[in-house]
Amino acid sequence: MSKSGLSIQHIEKQHHQLSVTWKDGHHSFFHYIWLRDNCACIECGDRYGGHRYLEFSELPDDITPRNIIVDDEGKLQIEWNNNGHLTTYSANWLREHCYSSAAIDERRSRPILWDSKIGDEIPQWDYKKIIEDDASRLQLFGRINDYGFGIISNVPTQMDEIERLASLFGFIRQTHYGRVFDLISTPQQRILAQTSHAIRPHNDENFRDPIPGLFMMHSLQASECGGGASIFVDGFNAARKLRHQNQEYFDLLSSTPIPHRRFLVDEVDDVAFSANWPVIQLDHHQDIVAIHINERTMAPLENEAHLVEPVYHALKAMFKLVYAPQASLEYRLESGQAAILDNHRVLHARTAFNGNRHIRQCHVDRDEFFSRLRVLQRQLH
Repeated sequence: MSKSGLSIQHIEKQHHQLSVTWKDGHHSFFHYIWLRDNCACIECGDRYGGHRYLEFSELPDDITPRNIIVDDEGKLQIEWNNNGHLTTYSANWLREHCYSSAAIDERRSRPILWDSKIGDEIPQWDYKKIIEDDASRLQLFGRINDYGFGIISNVPTQMDEIERLASLFGFIRQTHYGRVFDLISTPQQRILAQTSHAIRPHNDENFRDPIPGLFMMHSLQASECGGGASIFVDGFNAARKLRHQNQEYFDLLSSTPIPHRRFLVDEVDDVAFSANWPVIQLDHHQDIVAIHINERTMAPLENEAHLVEPVYHALKAMFKLVYAPQASLEYRLESGQAAILDNHRVLHARTAFNGNRHIRQCHVDRDEFFSRLRVLQRQLH
């Protein structure tokens, strides 16, 4: 019996593929070349660990099974015609890798979209608890996966605490700013973030390749004036609205690369970063998987002449959506609080303030975060 309670009810050999009927009524079709290729026996090797010995050139185009059975343990056993090789699959593994349209659709990511109305529904996680309790950490990771952000409270206000916090999610990405960057308003500011001015919603550092993944802010000292609140915007929701309002604009922003630059020469840095990204990034299902928007780092457009004005019109429409008050969640990080944002989805901004304010920030790449999320899901479910 499979772990999920699902098991194979019936199999039928067909031309080039095997038909599988499951006890819950689901139907799968597995091509013979796919079944031979994914054999993970000692001789063929396992791709998951990088120990793969069977090569594509060894797979006959017309490969067929000599015999197929479901054994007493519910496993699928295949003896192959060309050399008698034996391949075995558990029912769980086959079901998890079913590539029917229904199964693929079920596995697709479905982020939860939000706007300013989410303000009354912002859960917070206790820092000590997410360090010590895997289930709490999984809840927080799941929240970031679904909503694109999470808030943590009771974080000690020591200078190096953000590095300990970041280590729960992955490895800090070092840049020309260092491992951690301090946001303290100063008369000698090098970038706008070091002022006390309001900042419009944006994704961080689109001039890099790859773009930083998770963006972390740790508040060591909130401004005494009550200002300096963070603003969060769901870029996925804004893109969805644009798709609904104007498909032509959506298509332009999902297919047109926008140049971003950071050329900085001063007594500290001499850097010249350059990258091009579409504002809206889609996967092969045409689902929205990333947003890259920041008009402060945009360089002059380099599109074909007939696209220049349409792209400007599309950009203005998108900026109108992400700057709209109804799209914004305003949340003031108090001293000892931290925010974790998916920088490929959630835009962040800041209201103006007077007084002293100290935020430490860093970035962690998304691949490490999602790896740790999958590990926790496997261990706890």
